[in-house]
Amino acid sequence: MVFKLTSVVALVAALALTGNAQKQIQGISFANNKDAPNDSYNLPKNALAVAPISDLNSKAFACRTNGLNFPSIKSYSATGGEMFLVAWDMNSLNSTEGPKLNGPCNHWMASTAAGTDNLKWFRIGEFGYSADEGWCTDKIRREGQLVVSMPDDLLPGEYIFRTEVIDLTYAGKTNADDPTMGAQFYPNCLKYNYSGGKNPKEVTTGLVSFPGAYLATDQGLLLNLTADGKPPGGKYTVPGPALHNQTGP
Repeated sequence: MVFKLTSVVALVAALALTGNAQKQIQGISFANNKDAPNDSYNLPKNALAVAPISDLNSKAFACRTNGLNFPSIKSYSATGGEMFLVAWDMNSLNSTEGPKLNGPCNHWMASTAAGTDNLKWFRIGEFGYSADEGWCTDKIRREGQLVVSMPDDLLPGEYIFRTEVIDLTYAGKTNADDPTMGAQFYPNCLKYNYSGGKNPKEVTTGLVSFPGAYLATDQGLLLNLTADGKPPGGKYTVPGPALHNQTGP
């Protein structure tokens, strides 16, 4: 099964744009929670830093923060099939200050059963490019947020959800070849408890580490966008391992 992105009514965001090409996420919550706009309480400390990451070997690559120091103010127990709500600041994304982001979104999860020192991530969703809808970043600019389906076949326990936008504006060269270039990553994370789903089983395939999951020369990370921000030839493949439970192409 492929977990696809859908959309819901946009949230009101109030975060400011800081600096050139620095866009901001409002927070991550649960779409079925009546307190959704205010419940991104399990984000790591300093996770909402606005600067993207271009260094694929950065220790902050997983969640755009040094370490995974999650607060323990509250705990939310989610069930299989529930929806993550990822809200972005529409004002900053639509701002004419700085270049416009163009690129895909990837969504990941990792179990913390063995601790957080060497997390193994698996991909649960993506949104790349289509002629009808454009990039994932275009979808975010239109709607302000994304909704991502949670897998319903995982073992109960604590997990980290990771969402990332990949900006390809400067992806014509790698960051190693030119420090001013390279794909730019905007990841954020949310820790939560999972109470279980249908036919729970341990995830054993498609597991990767951050940093390490991406190479600068990966398909989808090294390319020159057209003048109007489209992928070459109008086709694009989102980087990363196969989606969890993917049954089709």
